[in-house]
Amino acid sequence: MSKISIIDAQLAGLSGDMMLSALIDLGANKKKVIDSIYTCENILSGSEIKEARFEKVNSNGFTATRFYFESREKFHERKGIEILKNITKSIGDLDLKPRSKSFIVNSIRTLIDAESKIHGEPVNKVYLHEASSIDTFVDLIGCAVALEDLKIFESKILSTYISIGNGLTTFSHGTIPNPTNAVLEIFKGKSFVLTGSDQGELTTPTGAAMLVNLTSECIRSYPPIIPERIGLGAGHRKLNDRPNVLRIVVGKDPGSSTLTNEKMFLIETNIDDVDGEIIGNLIDVLMKEGARDVTIIPGITKKNRPVNIIRVLSDLTKNDLIVERLFKETGTSGIRINEINRISLKRNIIIIQVNINHSKYDVKIKITRDSSNNIINIKPEFTDLKHISDTEDSSLKSIQEIVMYQIFKKFKENSYE
Repeated sequence: MSKISIIDAQLAGLSGDMMLSALIDLGANKKKVIDSIYTCENILSGSEIKEARFEKVNSNGFTATRFYFESREKFHERKGIEILKNITKSIGDLDLKPRSKSFIVNSIRTLIDAESKIHGEPVNKVYLHEASSIDTFVDLIGCAVALEDLKIFESKILSTYISIGNGLTTFSHGTIPNPTNAVLEIFKGKSFVLTGSDQGELTTPTGAAMLVNLTSECIRSYPPIIPERIGLGAGHRKLNDRPNVLRIVVGKDPGSSTLTNEKMFLIETNIDDVDGEIIGNLIDVLMKEGARDVTIIPGITKKNRPVNIIRVLSDLTKNDLIVERLFKETGTSGIRINEINRISLKRNIIIIQVNINHSKYDVKIKITRDSSNNIINIKPEFTDLKHISDTEDSSLKSIQEIVMYQIFKKFKENSYE
């Protein structure tokens, strides 16, 4: 069974220290993490760690792990590009795998890019304030060590909806609303769903930067999972009506390793007064907006009028765009949306080089396997076949036959995973 890790931030959001605490609560090697934390003194001049430890606490009735950290800072702002250079150089001395190191560097880049866009300054000139403190590097490096120790990088990582709080936050740039500009900038354009609450700031820029560099998948509800370990990481604030904890759940996918079970949305509308050319263009428009599939179904409606049912398969993050497009392109007055489960065989894509009339072409091949890992279907990408057909001025059918022959020949000669 494949592993699943769920970062559950729907209750109290997430911050760097909450993520680190949850990973320790899951069972990450505490000594290894603490040792890595003290190496952060070498990254930033003028920073000194006075104390770093993990403690068990009770948060509104739930036992959780909390990170207690105390440091002394000589500087309260640093140039982003210098921070990036220092941390890139310093992590080379850590005994970490490339995936763990890239997580640290990319998270810092995410923070710097967000500040650059917010303040309208080039990346090489922007300064970091709160995010430039040693706390940020402690969280990032400690989490990278813990994630690697727990082998979470090797699992499928998912995020729930993210609680971001509301109200106002006061920091180095003054008072601003929650979520902060940096948090919004980090999540902008990505597939995460943010939800508000009445608890002030719940999600920090460091927590947001970590999350977007761990996963791009946001779930509305838990997928089928057999829980194995649960970690609760506590924040330092006391919330009014809930535990201030980030939960991380690690478990197994109970389904076949070849099956994917995902929640999708079926978006439908009936149109009876739109030309065929408009419908044909609509398919292209919806696919460009991120639809997973588009089907046109002819039918008969009231008063024996012919009708076309536009049926679109979408994930949650694309629903609004697709609905807006349907209203705009068809003039329909009503749209139906239903949440469904889609079960599909897992597929992998490889690129195979074929030879056509002494010219070489790269063709994407989609391979589908059954639960015993036997190949049940091999399909070349249509656009690649069409490109070869147009280039060679040959029929699509003949190109398909030649490509399929060469594919099967290569599969007999080689072993493709």
